[in-house]
Parts: sequence; C-alpha cells; structure tokens
Amino acid sequence: MVTTMLDKLDERPRFLVEQAMDLMDALYDGEIGLLRDEERPDRHDTRSSVHYALGLLVRGEDGDAALAEKLLHNVIDLQLDAPGEIYDGTFLTAPEAARPPGGYEQWNRFGPGFAYFLNDTLEKIASSLEKSMAESLPGLAPGEMRDRFWKAADSVIPPVWRSFDPNWREFIACSFAVILEHFETELSSGLIARMDVSMRRAVAGSIHRRLNDAIPMNSNIELMHIFAVHYFGYRYSNNDWIQHAEREASGFLVEFREFGSFAEFNTTTYYGVDLTVLGMWRRYGRSPGILAAGLEIEAGLWRNIGLFYNPVLENLSGPFARAYEMEMTGHSSVGVFLYLALGDDWRHLTGVNCETSHDPLIALVGVNVPEDVLPGLMVHGGDRYAVKRFRELCERDRPGQNRNLCTAAAWIERNLMIGAMSGSRNTNGQMHPATIHWISPEGERYYLRLIRREKGKGWNTHFRGIVFDAKAEKDKLEVIARIDSELDIEVYFEITGPGMSRAELTPELWRLPGLLCRVKAKALIPVIQTESGKAEIVYAYQAASGSVEMSFVLELEPEKLLKR
Repeated sequence: MVTTMLDKLDERPRFLVEQAMDLMDALYDGEIGLLRDEERPDRHDTRSSVHYALGLLVRGEDGDAALAEKLLHNVIDLQLDAPGEIYDGTFLTAPEAARPPGGYEQWNRFGPGFAYFLNDTLEKIASSLEKSMAESLPGLAPGEMRDRFWKAADSVIPPVWRSFDPNWREFIACSFAVILEHFETELSSGLIARMDVSMRRAVAGSIHRRLNDAIPMNSNIELMHIFAVHYFGYRYSNNDWIQHAEREASGFLVEFREFGSFAEFNTTTYYGVDLTVLGMWRRYGRSPGILAAGLEIEAGLWRNIGLFYNPVLENLSGPFARAYEMEMTGHSSVGVFLYLALGDDWRHLTGVNCETSHDPLIALVGVNVPEDVLPGLMVHGGDRYAVKRFRELCERDRPGQNRNLCTAAAWIERNLMIGAMSGSRNTNGQMHPATIHWISPEGERYYLRLIRREKGKGWNTHFRGIVFDAKAEKDKLEVIARIDSELDIEVYFEITGPGMSRAELTPELWRLPGLLCRVKAKALIPVIQTESGKAEIVYAYQAASGSVEMSFVLELEPEKLLKR
C-alpha cells in the first residue's frame, strides 16, 4: 500500500484536509475541469481550483494526481499573457470572466497613484456629465447617466477589481510554490515546464506592480509577493529576484516594528491569509533573513490577535480595518489556526466557510503561536482596555497621503466587546469603525456594526466624502461621522443575531436580546427596519445638504447581559 502525504499528517491537519476535500469534491465540475464558485454556482473559481489540486495531491488516492494535473493545466490556460498591460501575468478569476480591455495604452508605464488619479478624474467627469444631462433630460433616472458613463469607461480602461484581479498572481503563485515544493516528482515534466513558464510571467508581473505602485499592495498581498519572489528567485537562480525579496522583507519588518501592527489591522479574513503565508516563510524560506523576519512578524501578529481576542465570545473584537462579517468563523481561517494550536475542543471553529479551500495549505504550513499568547486564547484573562496604533493603506488615495495613522481601541469583558477606530480616512466600505459584540442570557451571540452605503447600493464599495472617528470605553461607544459628498448616503447601525424581529427599537432606546442601549444621536430621525435575524437603524444624508456632522453616543447597560 502506498503511503500518501495525508497518511503522514497528524490528526488535526488531516481533519482539515479531509473536510476541505469533502467540500471541494462536491464543487468539482468535470465538464469544465475546475471548481464551481460556492457562492455563485454559475461561475467557476481558478484560485480554489489550485487549492483543490493541492488537496488532491495530498490525499493521493487513485486518479487524484491525474485530476490535479488537469486542474493545473486549466488554470494556466486562464493566465493573462499580455506583455505591457497592467494585468500581465495575473489569472482570470473564472473562465466566465471577460478579458480586460487592452491595446489602447501601455498602462504599466503609469507610476504611483495611477489608480487613484484615474478613478478620481473619471468620477468627476461622471458627476459633471450627470448634472448636465439631468438638465437636458429631466426624465433620466438618478444615477443612470453615471452608470452609463462608467460602463463605457470600463470597456476601454482596464478597471482593477472590476475587469481583473491583480492579486490572483500572488495567490496562485504561492499555491504553485507549495505544490512544487512537495509534489514536483509526482507531476509530469510537461506540466512542470508550463508551471515554470507561468510563474516566470506571474512573478515578473508582481514585481512590476510592486515597483510602479500603480495598484498598491495591502498587507496580505505584500506578504505573498515577498514569498513568491523569494521562492521562485531561488528556484530559477535569479539573484535580482532574491535581492528584491530580501529588500521587501526588510522594509516590511521595519514598518511592522513601528507599532507592531499591519496596515490591514484586526481583520479576521486577512489575518487568516497572513498566517498562512507567514507559515510558508517559516516552512519554505531559503535564507536566514526571510526566516528571521517571518518568525518575528508571525509572533507579533499572534500577539495582536491575543490582545483583541475574547475566548468566551470566540471572536476578535472590533474595530476592523477591513471586514466582511462580524463573526470570525464566517469569512476567515483564524478559527482553523486556533484549532491547530489549541486542540479538539476548538474543532467547532473550523466550520466550513468560503475560506475552507485554503485549509490544505494551512495543514502543510502548520501553526506557531508564542507560548505567552496561548493562555489568553483559551481562558478570559480579565476585563481590559486594548489599544493599538497602525498605519492603514488607503488603496485608492493619493500616494504620500494614503498611510494614515490610526488607533484601534476596544473595551473587552467576558460577555461584551466594544470597538472603536479613530484616524482612518479609508474610502473602503470594509472598514468597520464602530462595533459591539455580546452574548444574550440564552447564550446567543449578537453583533453591531456601523457602516455606510450609497443610497440604493451595498456597503462593500469605495467612495469618498465620509469620515468616521469613534471612541470606546466601558459601557459606551461614541462616534462622529463627517459627510460632504455628491452622493446620497445612508449611515446605519446593522445589528444581527437570532430573533431580531422581536427587538424593540426607537430612535432613543434599543431593547435588544440581552442588551439595553440608550442612544443620543445628532442626525435626522432614523428609519428603522427589522427582520428575523437583522435590524438596521438608518440615518440619511442628502447630497444637497452640503457638509454635515452626525454624532452618536451609545450607552449600554451590561447588567442585562448574561452573567457566567
């Protein structure tokens, strides 16, 4: 009987691989030869298909290696071979995705801030066009002309994030590195040759992106960039790449040491990626410099996690520099790392989510939590006020003005956490400046976050004209929102958890399951909407109002909380 890598894994990493493979086996589409996108079954996903290929090679059952080869060939077929274009060497996120427009300009010739200046200029043109057309065509629906303009612009200019994802270079390159590290001898020479051609193009494109800074790299992408350039620099004996990776690692470490924090601060989604990639530095690093820097950064990241983590609520408190969900296990691999570090009593934190396809990578790189951090991940060590400074990265702001100094602060007690951000000027809707987590007397978990959206649209978008500053202390959350925008905006508190339709909500008092919240707001009277698992308290801003400052004070009564 052949011994596979899966057979050699310890119980916990083996469980992660097997759980991930159950998910990915079910998502595999034999006709297309790729994994279906779990959230959009009409599309496929190239990144998760590479994760599946790795999982197949780890499992090593009959037919797995051949299927892994097929997947990898199909992903390489979807790499963009477009010399001179800004997206050269990245991969289509799906075979259904349209190729980004090209041939009009050598976009890579533009320097730092290109994305900011172009987007800002086009938005001004769109606004001016909409105003002029509204006068000549009074029947035009609000926003229709702006939408038409952007659709036309996107057909000519390759819009990052909308027509291509530059980060797919780094994600797929890191996965290819792990596959080659462990399974090169089990793959055909033809596939290895194609992987090498692909990686030379991907890494070269990643380096060019980093050097011209037209599309900035946030923390998780920067870590992946450094590892991929380092690994393939040694693979191809490319001294320029090796030296580039060493310089970038040294620069990242210097920035990290300033406050012991990342630009993507207190974010469960991206912390999961960070830990995975730092595990690659630790496991596959080729030089003393990379190994030492990686170990220091990885330990520091765990200390940040320990500072803001509550083992009773099993979550990081806010505020979040970037977040999709308030629940740690909803869009993150951090729970997987906690399971590896702490043991079977924490297996419930590994529940399947949209990050589960990464688990074969995590199973191979493992976990390395400092001994002094472990106790606070298992037992509540006492109520505390946590505070940390960091320099954010505003991906769509002017170079030199996009690394604002921010402060994340949180009051953390056994059954309640209050988080507040100050100093941020980020245009990204993923920034959550004010948050509350708590447990009801019945043991149910609830989440409150303050977010914003353009009227009629979703919150996970970029736009300018609104700045939040918040302050947290025991039993109190204070927020100021300054708004000056040409858009109609809704600032709203979203509260989620079981039975929210039974909550009693008025502008001044929120009777929530397990929590009473008194509200003092300087803003227009809110619109309150409730359903089974969610409530929204929505404060409107109208563009015609000009500059407006809203303020909110939330005073909590913790005696209503469950006492344990």
